[in-house]
Amino acid sequence: MPIRILESGSQRPARIIGRYALEVAALFRLAHVSDLHATRVRFSGLAELNAKRALGWLSWQVRRRRKYRPEIAARVIDDLVASAPDHVAVTGDLTHMGLDAEVAEAAAWLARLGPPERVTLVPGNHDAYGARLDHACMDAWRPYLNSDQGARGATRAAAPFPSLRVRGPVALVGLSSAVPTPVHLATGRVGEAQLAALPDLLRDLAARKLCRVVLVHHPPTRAHVSWRRRLEDGPALCRILARAGAELVLHGHTHRAARDAIASAHGPIPVLGVPATSSAVRARPGAYQVFSIAERGAGGYAISRELREISGVSGPLRSLGSESL
Repeated sequence: MPIRILESGSQRPARIIGRYALEVAALFRLAHVSDLHATRVRFSGLAELNAKRALGWLSWQVRRRRKYRPEIAARVIDDLVASAPDHVAVTGDLTHMGLDAEVAEAAAWLARLGPPERVTLVPGNHDAYGARLDHACMDAWRPYLNSDQGARGATRAAAPFPSLRVRGPVALVGLSSAVPTPVHLATGRVGEAQLAALPDLLRDLAARKLCRVVLVHHPPTRAHVSWRRRLEDGPALCRILARAGAELVLHGHTHRAARDAIASAHGPIPVLGVPATSSAVRARPGAYQVFSIAERGAGGYAISRELREISGVSGPLRSLGSESL
């Protein structure tokens, strides 16, 4: 692949080597959003009400509806769509409390991001807020959750995880960490079945020389989460990723541009989060990130990231610059 020195101010993806910015031809652009929280909270009946949802409704009335605003999510998504990425990854929490009306409304937000073949979804803990994810209205999201037809790793489960979608040089591996939890807990769990299927899947994708991007709502590492918000089997997931390898892990849940890494025999695996799409919090306003993925010698990949956020909550979106991972 030809390498050229970039002119000052160029917007092409680049790797910094010494004091030179060397051009990397982008093969694939992957956008990442998470924690949309852009739905209205509406109960369809007493059957949906439990202790956790009662407290969640109170929290939404007092503060959450001011912190997470659908008009901000709309502006972030419009900017993302205008940037025309090749694919969009969504790492959960489309809803506040996983209510039937919210799930149906969230389907419209997914459609706004793009058709199912161009958008891949994994659910978050708020989507399983006090209820299992296999209830009937989850059918509205199923085209975004499912693996490619015939893809290895697909199951007949209501939410077929690990999911697998291959787009160009990129393999998107989806894990669900969304499980109902008691009051005051926001933990997640991948579970034994997904963990057992993951190593062979990752090794098979490595043999095919694909760029493996793992999607999960809860971060597998503990750097940016408290005990009550942790991924319970995160250490087990990290061990699998360290042995089998991956090029990138994307998550939500932290509502910030979190960055960590998992040590592996092939080098550190970047673990990256993103602020909530609808956030009106000035310290971490609504944002999304875009990854430019290009081939590098010997079957490897060069990956750069650009983060775009709303300026001052009410202003236009702005780029915070790009970095090589």
